[in-house]
Amino acid sequence: MSMNSQTKLRLAQFFSWAMVLFWMGVIFWFSSQPAEESVRWSVGLMELGGEIITNWQWVGIISVIFVYHIFLIWLAKMDSHFSLKIVLFVLFLIISVGIAYFLFTFVRPRVSRFGIFEMNRWVIHRYLRKYAHFFVYLFLGSFLMNAFTLSNVRPWRAFGLSLVISFLYAITDELHQYFVPGRLPLVMDVIIDTIGALVGIVIYSTLRALFKWRKRKRRTRTKKRSN
Repeated sequence: MSMNSQTKLRLAQFFSWAMVLFWMGVIFWFSSQPAEESVRWSVGLMELGGEIITNWQWVGIISVIFVYHIFLIWLAKMDSHFSLKIVLFVLFLIISVGIAYFLFTFVRPRVSRFGIFEMNRWVIHRYLRKYAHFFVYLFLGSFLMNAFTLSNVRPWRAFGLSLVISFLYAITDELHQYFVPGRLPLVMDVIIDTIGALVGIVIYSTLRALFKWRKRKRRTRTKKRSN
């Protein structure tokens, strides 16, 4: 490995572990918020959601244009047969139309700007917290897996270490909330956190495996052409 490659690897390792520590700090900060402040955060997010839903047409159009162009760029650079690209493009259109139909037919008639707030704020807060727990730890799991992978830890060992550390951090996070006014440690939150981390680890591992498989396939094709 050249000196330049070693420097790049060390930088990647440093930033990957820095991201893990930063994300753990974010989780710690959220857990340090008293119950009333946490509810205000939840309601604030609901108000933002209400604004987005009210102006869903413009948000939807901009999002579709952005995702559509990103997909086309990826499809153009994809090293695959033209027929496979057509199939993927058709699948993308079908999924997009399906999502649009679902939102227009089922979601829009049932959700209005003020209809959201007919629910009790504590109910809103409770459900938002559960979803937040899952996704926050999903990212923690993937960040840990990335850090261990870049540190040349074997895949299964990296998988196990990432899951165990996420689980232990979830326990310490709940114990920390015991000392925060209005917050209580819950076993269910630890379970949700661990499941979220597991999903994040699996997603990262799957994407990395696909990337490596595609890289090997490209090298094989290059060798065949050169021969």
